[in-house]
Amino acid sequence: MSEVRKFTKRLSKPGTAAEVRQSVSEAVRTSVIVEKPKIIEPLDYEAVVFQRKAQIHSDPHRDLLLCPVDDVSESQVSRQRRTVVPTVPQNAEREARSLFAKECIKMYNTDWHVINYKYEAYSGDFRMLPSSKSDPAK
Repeated sequence: MSEVRKFTKRLSKPGTAAEVRQSVSEAVRTSVIVEKPKIIEPLDYEAVVFQRKAQIHSDPHRDLLLCPVDDVSESQVSRQRRTVVPTVPQNAEREARSLFAKECIKMYNTDWHVINYKYEAYSGDFRMLPSSKSDPAK
């Protein structure tokens, strides 16, 4: 208790509080060692699956790790025209000279390729999973 009083008595002197703050901040700066964070490269999923093929094959829960084969499908949707007169002339792709112009014209004229995910409803947060309509208990 007496040491606390000595400390407070010293603080009452003018200019001492600033000196104490300075000495404490210097002591803290020198005692803290800052380490650089380690850079961790993300795993190459396909490489890990290939390396551990035998281990995965014997795992009873391998269906949780591997992507379903029938998950991804591609479909082609025809481009909807919203104008009576096309915005790009029909012979514009043949007349275009630069590759950039040809690619832009092709982008405006071709149909869309859409990637469909069969199991998209099961991705994301587990609390938002689709509910089962048929109850096996009944």
